[in-house]
This record gives sequence, structure tokens and C-alpha cells, in this order.
Amino acid sequence: MKKRIIVFFSTLLLLIATFLPFATTVKAAPDKSYAIQAILPNNQISKDESYFDLKVEPKKSQTLKILIANTGSKAITVTAMVNNAYTSDSGVIGYDKYNTKLYKSKLPSLTSLVEGKRKQIVKLGAGQNKTVSFKVKSPDSEYSGIILGGVTTTASVSPTKSKNINIKNQVRYVKGVVLRSKEDGVMPDMHLTSAAPKAVAGATGIAYRMDNTAPINVNKVSLKAKITNGSKVINYKADSLQFAPNSQFNYFVPIKKLTAGDYKAHITLKNDSGFEKSFNYNITIKKAQADSVNDATKPKQQSNNKQWIGIIVGIIVLIAVVVWMYLYYSQRNKGDGPKGGRGKMSFRLPKKSDSPKNSRSGGTRSSRHKK
Repeated sequence: MKKRIIVFFSTLLLLIATFLPFATTVKAAPDKSYAIQAILPNNQISKDESYFDLKVEPKKSQTLKILIANTGSKAITVTAMVNNAYTSDSGVIGYDKYNTKLYKSKLPSLTSLVEGKRKQIVKLGAGQNKTVSFKVKSPDSEYSGIILGGVTTTASVSPTKSKNINIKNQVRYVKGVVLRSKEDGVMPDMHLTSAAPKAVAGATGIAYRMDNTAPINVNKVSLKAKITNGSKVINYKADSLQFAPNSQFNYFVPIKKLTAGDYKAHITLKNDSGFEKSFNYNITIKKAQADSVNDATKPKQQSNNKQWIGIIVGIIVLIAVVVWMYLYYSQRNKGDGPKGGRGKMSFRLPKKSDSPKNSRSGGTRSSRHKK
């Protein structure tokens, strides 16, 4: 009996395990990959840098060259394009947006200086190398500050494969482009212009809109914020921030359990190169705004649960089948005799005979003795 119970539950667990989704181990194949290298021209300011840092002359054209190498065992298609620099909302300089516009800039953008196509598609066979070129013409006159952008390359590389999933991987590389004319120093010109409650990645807080209207970037910035809401005080800090020239962004400061009320912020930006700027900004958050932001952080129920319904129904059916089989064979094994299965067999003893001929009883012997 114990053996049957063990077999029953073992079978049940195996059947349930068959229908439950499990995490799978994935491994990326190395058959598609690539690398890039900037071919630095003679007017490169520092040969130790791997990006373009060029001293340009007015109205002079030059070619930016990028070497693309297929390091995989299969053919690959790489897209290369020239983009302007921007500041992401997380405080990092990016180069991957094709339609980025400069904010309040008196200088032309890098993309406006490109002569010809600023986007090229390159196909490379296994182990093949190719050079892509972009012709850039410098502004008509000398200028202070920098013109900042980059050459961004993207390619779909080997997908991550497993039994149940197939993830498409895309690899992006960037080579920055800095065009300089004059060597006079330019300081960043930062502003804080507005603020609004916001939900980001499941967290509530306030997004502060900032900008840098100077034609110079600023790196390695530390940010310290002190926000008061009545008796509640929120202290926040971040390091290694970057701001692109002539860019605008919304920097998010997380605040747990955002409620309606007045929020007074004191924010300081500072780096080791002598840049420092402080802001004071007050914002009033209404109850409807706070409720909307808090609701946005709540997990949404999936409207389509067909997969889980199918799994549950399948498990119920399997359990019913296993239980039926168990009960059926258990009941069958309780029958009598060979026809009843493997149950106990019954035995009948033969009846005693009354005939003296078939008996060796003492009465027979007694009658013979009398004779």
C-alpha cells in the first residue's frame, strides 16, 4: 500500500512539473559580433584619446573615418550615423538619438555640418573590415566652446537562444566627436526652470527640469538635494553626472510615499574643475497629482491570463486522471480468486466421508478385532 502511495504522488509531481514554466539558462552564441576604431586625423589634439578631439579651422572640410571589423564567424550588418550630443534624464551624455536638437545654441550642431549622408549601412562578411567616412565642414568663423556629437554604430548580433525564448541582441558603440576652434575657457550655464511630480521605474518623486545653455560640457558633477515637505526632510545625492552643451533634461529625485503639499528644494551642483551652482525651487503638489503618480507605480494586472488558465486546467485534468487510475486499480485488487485480480485466494477443505470403506477410523478396526 505504501509503495502505491509513493508511486502515485511521484507521478503527480512529475506531471505538474511538466506544465509549470521554469527559468531557462541562456547562452549567447559568438557567431555575430563586431568592433570599431576611430582613425584619428592629423588635427587630433590628443593622440592618447580614442575619440575625435579636433582643432578645426573655419570653412575647412575634413573626413571622419571609422574602421568597423567583423569579429564573428557570420556576416553582419552595421548601421553608422552621426548624431548630436544630449543629456539624458539620468544625467548622462548620450549620442544615440538621431533627431536630437540643440537647446538655445548660437553654434551650429554637428549634424548640420555633415556634408552628404549622415547615416550609412555597412555589410561585412566573416572576418571582413570596412571603413565608413563622414565629411564634416567647420563653421564659417572661429567660435568659443565646443561642438559635441558622436558617430554611433548599431548592429544585431547573435541572439540569445534557449528552449523557450529567443532574445534579439543589439550592440551599440560610440566614438565621440569634439570640434574646437578657440582655446578660451567657457563655463557651463546651468538653470532650473520647472518641476513636476513623476513616477519613474516604479518609484515616485519630483522631476526637476534643468538646462545648460553654454556651448561646453560639464563632467564628474556631484548633485546634492535637500527637499522639505512640512516636517518631512528628504536628502538625496548623486555622483559622476554629465551635462552636454546646449541641452535640457528632467532630473528625477525619488521621494517615497509622495503626498499632496508644498515641497521646497535646495539643489547644489559641483565638480572638481571649479564649477558650482545652487538652486532653490518650490512646488505645490495637489492631491490629484499625487494620486495619479502613486497609481502609476502600482503593478497592473495582466488582462490576458489564457496561458495560466490553460496550465491550471491541464493540471486539474492530470490530477483527475491519476486519481481515477489509482482508485480503479485499488478497487480491482480487492476482488476474490484469480478472476478478482491479485487479492487473497479462498480455500475449501473437503468434507469427511461416512463410508467405512474409505475410512481408517478406530470403529473399523474394532469390528475386525471382534471377528
